[in-house]
Amino acid sequence: MLKRRQITPKTIILDVLRLTRGGYCQAAKLIAVGELFDFKASTMRVALTRLLTGGKVEADGSSGYRMSSNTDLVSDYIEQWKLGDLRRKEWQKDDWLMVLLPSNPDRAVRTLSHTTLPFFGFRKAQNKVWIRPNNLRPALSELRALYQLVGLEPEALVFKATDIPNPEQFIWESTLWNTQELQSMYEQQLSKLTKSKARLDTLKVKDALRESFMIGGETINLLVKDPLLPDEMFCTPKREELRHAMCDYDACGQKIWTQFMGESSVFNVS
Repeated sequence: MLKRRQITPKTIILDVLRLTRGGYCQAAKLIAVGELFDFKASTMRVALTRLLTGGKVEADGSSGYRMSSNTDLVSDYIEQWKLGDLRRKEWQKDDWLMVLLPSNPDRAVRTLSHTTLPFFGFRKAQNKVWIRPNNLRPALSELRALYQLVGLEPEALVFKATDIPNPEQFIWESTLWNTQELQSMYEQQLSKLTKSKARLDTLKVKDALRESFMIGGETINLLVKDPLLPDEMFCTPKREELRHAMCDYDACGQKIWTQFMGESSVFNVS
């Protein structure tokens, strides 16, 4: 089951900065959004400082912040939820993407790898071997760089494999991905999104902004973390239905954000 998305000062800052698409956002605006979720200004400033120190964001010298170029690859990947099934390519049934983790890792490093791989749709097949269908459009070199940027240990081997015994492939296809749970999550989130959109206009601006941030964030989180299985393994129209609904919801959310932030001063794009 997909874990409920946790709202933190860090996620608030990064989510808002993604909306700038390379532009700067004033610290005061970021703090104002954080206060909607009961985070104190001092807490938001600490989170900003940590993100700046960690290279996740960069400053312009006048209290403006934006996503750093180091996180562009991850940001671009997250924004691709809007492409839906166009992120996939035709799958050859014996074509798999595999990751072999090295032996004797640092525990913290291995834990991060074990978090990163499921995020990108991998499942553990054997002791140190993780697999997913090789049906994603980016080149292997791009995927490898993305996985390592998010947290996959540099020594891990990422490669394509086709010479896999049929019985093993059948076991992988039928047991490693819980497609019934995926279907249920699509349906539940679609219902939640539809109900939220219907009431946004009846809420006060701050309440509408807070709700759109939470519900929209949950939905994007689900779409980004979707394993994008090929139709041969899991075929459902619900994922695309949810994507289309989220695009409409996103447009409503943008209007609310503009209203809250101030149309002329939301983002100072350089």
